Amino acid sequence: MKDYQFFEFDDFLEDVAFRRWVFHPLPQDEGFWQSWLASHPDKQAVVQQARQQLLAIKGEFQHLTDDHIDQKVAQLVQQAQAQDSNRVRPMPASQWRHSGWYYLAASVALLVGLFWLYQTRLNDLPTATASTYTHLVRSATQPLQETSNTTTRPRRLTLPDGSQVVLYQNTRISYPRQFTTAKREVYLTGEAFFEVQKDPRRPFLVYANEMVTKVLGTSFFVKAYEEDKNILVTVRTGKVSVFAQSDGQAATQKASRELGGMILTPNQQATLIRDDSRLLRSLVAKPVRIDNQPVTTAFTFRQTPIADVFAALERAYGVDIVFDEALMATCTLTARLDDESLYKKLDWICAGTESSYEVVDGQIIITSQGCN
Repeated sequence: MKDYQFFEFDDFLEDVAFRRWVFHPLPQDEGFWQSWLASHPDKQAVVQQARQQLLAIKGEFQHLTDDHIDQKVAQLVQQAQAQDSNRVRPMPASQWRHSGWYYLAASVALLVGLFWLYQTRLNDLPTATASTYTHLVRSATQPLQETSNTTTRPRRLTLPDGSQVVLYQNTRISYPRQFTTAKREVYLTGEAFFEVQKDPRRPFLVYANEMVTKVLGTSFFVKAYEEDKNILVTVRTGKVSVFAQSDGQAATQKASRELGGMILTPNQQATLIRDDSRLLRSLVAKPVRIDNQPVTTAFTFRQTPIADVFAALERAYGVDIVFDEALMATCTLTARLDDESLYKKLDWICAGTESSYEVVDGQIIITSQGCN
């Protein structure tokens, strides 16, 4: 959490979270800032002035998108800081009424500079700007409708193709009234669970900031709040393809009917590190059974070859377990594994076979010295 008590006028102007509260306030943002201002009454004047300044920019330049305004304000503040290391800070609240001319002059300078930047550098924007929900929706090639969930309860939505989506708190999704093209495309900010109707002829794509998720028909979670540092995709059933918008093959992967990029299977998770577009694969923290058996159904083994034990776990959880079959050929297991987690089951199995395991790139790797 940032320590806003040390922020001054220009610090608030360039803070992304502050600008989001001004331009697109979410319930949690409103609650945070009202509580913070109540605890820091000495900052109310400078916060109010910064807020009014941003709203003035928004009103003056209606032709600028919200993303462009955010970028230009940040650029202008950075330039001012670089040119004037001894920049003037806003005066204390007790002197503010007597110094309105300072903020008026600053407002004029900021608006003039912003207009100049808009005219000369409109196209000079960071790649990340083009990947935000607002920009993606505005760039869509067909009319979209939006559904949102601002409550604390999940909201279920049926898409035009019959696919089901559960929207969690503070989530928005945009989609066409009918899927009439070769791709079923939706745009998401927030967190949602998808159960996609199978249609191999028309891939289903979810655009969530810098991440693209592509499926033919399966179920999965996407978590992609705009303020989060990472984007997560977790697979429940079937196969899911994920890739970054910045991927050199992204256009080809979007157009193809085949799944490309990083392929995920049940209980696997992809994490996109937004700062550098790194895509990492792992297992979820709590793998769930996918074999349609009750969680309490026991795994009972009596002198069972270890290869059969691992095969049973692979079928139940949809995971890949890699081990040296020749080295562990004489290993057997006698145990009853009830409703423990997958990782607890592996702990018991490894304890009984003098082996160990680790999770690497979404697979479970077993290391063993063999069994006597």
